[in-house]
Amino acid sequence: MGIDRRSSAFGKPGTAKADPRPLSDKNFFNGCIRNIIAYASTHSYPYALSPKVLTSPTGKDFAQLAFWLFQRFDPTLKAFGKVEDEVPLFFKRLNYPFQLSKSALFAVGSPHSWPSVLAALAWLVELLNYDDRAEDAAGSQFDEKQRSERQFFLYASTTYRYFLAGDDPKAQAADDEMLGQFRERQAVLLQSNQALKQSIEGLAAEVEDMRRQPSPLAAAQAAKQEVLADQRKFQEVIAGNQAQRASLQKKLEERQADLEAKRAALAAVRADNDLLAARVAGQALSKADVNRMVAERQKQKNLLEGVVSQRESLQQRLYQAEVQLESCLNGLEERLRQYHASCHRLGLLPASAKRAAGVAYELSLNRGANAQTELLSGDIKGVVRPGLLSLRERYRLRGRELAEDGLVLREQLDAAREANSERLEELAALKRQVSAAEERHRGLKEALESDIAAIGGHADKIKGEVSCLRNAMLSKLLDAEEKLRAATAEHEATSRRCAAEVEELNRSVMAAAELLLQHAGSMRSGIQDLAAAVGGITAEVQAAEQMVAH
Repeated sequence: MGIDRRSSAFGKPGTAKADPRPLSDKNFFNGCIRNIIAYASTHSYPYALSPKVLTSPTGKDFAQLAFWLFQRFDPTLKAFGKVEDEVPLFFKRLNYPFQLSKSALFAVGSPHSWPSVLAALAWLVELLNYDDRAEDAAGSQFDEKQRSERQFFLYASTTYRYFLAGDDPKAQAADDEMLGQFRERQAVLLQSNQALKQSIEGLAAEVEDMRRQPSPLAAAQAAKQEVLADQRKFQEVIAGNQAQRASLQKKLEERQADLEAKRAALAAVRADNDLLAARVAGQALSKADVNRMVAERQKQKNLLEGVVSQRESLQQRLYQAEVQLESCLNGLEERLRQYHASCHRLGLLPASAKRAAGVAYELSLNRGANAQTELLSGDIKGVVRPGLLSLRERYRLRGRELAEDGLVLREQLDAAREANSERLEELAALKRQVSAAEERHRGLKEALESDIAAIGGHADKIKGEVSCLRNAMLSKLLDAEEKLRAATAEHEATSRRCAAEVEELNRSVMAAAELLLQHAGSMRSGIQDLAAAVGGITAEVQAAEQMVAH
């Protein structure tokens, strides 16, 4: 944090006035200590700091803390003079609204002077906290578009300042930095675009899978229909078993009543037998009487055995009916368990579940029921069946909406693919244009290089001829008068040939210059060098003419 960023905090010192803060209040004193310790602990204070130290600090502790806080305002602050001189001056620069006397700083840890100094340090901490929050808000209040525009504005202003200052290296560095940011942003956007494409493809695949897979609602409805069919079958079996049980119970009661009557008759017969036995014991029996009594006894015994056998048969049938009823109840209980599992899987149980909508879908089996209507605890016809039908209709509508959303997503995916293919085609066309431009540039460059090489060879040839002429004129200087006419003629021919060659060279140079100008002026420096070379050749030719003239 530089002092230049806080220029708004500096101003003309305010008029000294009384401090309205409760400096003698213990809660205010402890609050200032907590705020200072909290700020120091979160901003890497390099020295030990505790409530005990801030309650009664030494001069060294105060100097270290004050210097550290001042450096938070001005990182360029390297030296610290006398505390009693520097501290009030710095607080005045910060426009601290209250007077901080030097006498309070001479005895900084004393009970009568320390509260006001501590309040001033707490004011510094509040100012620093406000500055941190302002920086955070300034960094987060822009969206991506505004942040990009802000960065470009800063780039434009910075490069324009460098341009006005004539600092081309810094301007180029700023251009390279902005180009790197644009390329990074382009890479991020391409990556985001690729991620969106992959997300769209994943969503399309999920939609396609959802279309191919059977609907869970249809499976649940089929399972429900199967459970309802089994329930009806079991209800019919239970109703038949209950009717059979009632019939068997009635027959058992009748047989038991017959058995009781026969037991009573047997008891009466036994009583009669005892009476008769007693009477017979007191009478003299004949052989015919004995035979008759034996036959009667056998008859009664046979009758008793028949009754006992019939009773056992009725008890066996009753046991079998009870076993069959228990098996039916167990089967119904298993179907109820499967029904409850399906309800839990679909989120219909308990009644407070998300999809139950307050409807009690739970059913329980009453094994001690005496009638078919009392066998299950829930209202199937009035509550359960209408609720399931309503749920089925709701999910059918939801499935139709999901299918429509899938169609919309597919259309969006097709549009994105078409746009992507168009961008790829445009990119391929641009690449072809760039390749063609590079090929034309390469051809023009080669042609220019060949022309420059030819012109250079021709210039060398002219230089050689001029050198030969110069050497010949020097060697034949003694007989110049005899060969003056021949030399003059040769000079005139050479001059005409040179003029023609220079003219031809000028035309070639102009043609090359026109080609270079069409190529966006990239070879302008080469043309200037070539013009300089032609000027040198012309000068040499003129020098040769002057020498021949002399």
